[in-house]
Amino acid sequence: MTSLYQAAFLLIAILFVAVACWRGRLHPLIAVVLGAVGFGLAAGMATSQIGKSFGIGFSQSIQSLGLVVLAGALIGEIADGAGATSWLNAKTALLSRRAVALLMPALGLLGGIASSPAAAYALLGPLRRALRGDSPRPALILGLSLSAAHGALLPAPVMIAAVTILGASWWAALGFGIPLALLGIAIGTGFARLAVPRVAAPPEAPEEVADPGLLHRPKRAAQVLLLVSAVVVTLLAIQSLGDIASEPFGGGPNREFILGLGRPLMLLVVGVGLMALLARPWQRDGLSEDGWAGRGISRVATLILLIGMAGGLQKLIQDTGLPEMNAERLTAWVPAQALMLALPFALAAVMKTLQGSSLVAAITAAGMMAPLLVPVGLDGASGRALAALAVGAGSMTAPLITDGLFWLVGSAMGAGPAGTLARFSLGTVIQGLASLGLLILLHVVFT
Repeated sequence: MTSLYQAAFLLIAILFVAVACWRGRLHPLIAVVLGAVGFGLAAGMATSQIGKSFGIGFSQSIQSLGLVVLAGALIGEIADGAGATSWLNAKTALLSRRAVALLMPALGLLGGIASSPAAAYALLGPLRRALRGDSPRPALILGLSLSAAHGALLPAPVMIAAVTILGASWWAALGFGIPLALLGIAIGTGFARLAVPRVAAPPEAPEEVADPGLLHRPKRAAQVLLLVSAVVVTLLAIQSLGDIASEPFGGGPNREFILGLGRPLMLLVVGVGLMALLARPWQRDGLSEDGWAGRGISRVATLILLIGMAGGLQKLIQDTGLPEMNAERLTAWVPAQALMLALPFALAAVMKTLQGSSLVAAITAAGMMAPLLVPVGLDGASGRALAALAVGAGSMTAPLITDGLFWLVGSAMGAGPAGTLARFSLGTVIQGLASLGLLILLHVVFT
């Protein structure tokens, strides 16, 4: 069976999930499972292979992103109960509309250098809600801003991979990447303003975790929320730096300790632990099913399962080999010299769209592009840096139901798969094309 047929089956599976949830009122969990099994059978996989691949992908996603989502939910519950969310909402209401409009893009720019945009989105969720972001438009803006920054700024893993494999200069990639990230964030913000109505439903009042009579230090709790958000995002960024091949933190146990702090389990322990210990006051039954722990787990249980399902489908697709085979077809394409950066962008975008992982897309596309740099005239210092940025921009383009960030943004927006495709996925496509346009302009000017 050819890879084109397999790609067509994947498209049918994605459309099935979107339409079944929208028109058929099917629960997304059931729709994704049916879509995954249907795709596996149509792609010619044995039932045993389908079950094995899906299980591996499911468990990997739960272990990685699922634990981070749980950490964000528990941090948010403590922030709500300690008065931090209400206090920050009140203070943000005093700001001008222009200042408020810059909050989500700024968070996205800072969080974009984290080890994963999905992890950053989950951990910044409590702060987003506290900064008057508990409505569809800010949720979409933050998702698009994180996506744009992650595909353009070092030390984001996709950029580290692309720069390293293509032998590009870090300083050149950083110099070109900053304006590219700013353009992508501006495009994403503008798109979100057009795609989502300005007047949205008011955010629900947070459930109380502590005795209202004890909430005498909401300002302190707000400061702790800001501190914890900064700490967890910093740990994610440090993890990205630590994964650089040159080992900037050295080797041995010290490096492993530093990197370990950015792993999902430790983020859960460190983030929630700091928030609980520093925010105060404590609720005596806070760790029970009726306290903040139980409410936080219940709030994100379905979302975590969806992320696991997305990982299972992603693993199924990767095991068929269809993303690589379809991307390989593009290597024979030779655009006009002025448009040559469209090739690395398209390689990464095809990989990302077909299998869901931005890092896998960046690594694979950069590996395919490396031997082509000299023949296509991108072997200069600026050419290599721009090619790496084209890979980064393409690797963030068109996330579908196989991407955990897709489900996180959709959940925050209160949108189903169809609505998330029409807003978040389309927004990343527009961002990617705008980024490609700027890269082509820079290529004409500097090479």
